Amino acid sequence: MDDKRLDHKLDCKACGTVRMDIPENATEATPVHCSSCGAYLGKWGDLQDDFYAQARGTQAFDLNNGNITRK
Repeated sequence: MDDKRLDHKLDCKACGTVRMDIPENATEATPVHCSSCGAYLGKWGDLQDDFYAQARGTQAFDLNNGNITRK
């Protein structure tokens, strides 16, 4: 992964950011929207799965309480 940007389901197709508005107490089926433009990104479970698939084997990113951070 190295210097690649997280994308796939995580980036907003409408505005290109990776900023998610995740409701408190989100479940796997909770709809998640872009916090920049409000576009629908997907279900929280699918987005988490996509994050872990992209971040597998790298120490560059972490997911904590819906926040993706660079380590």
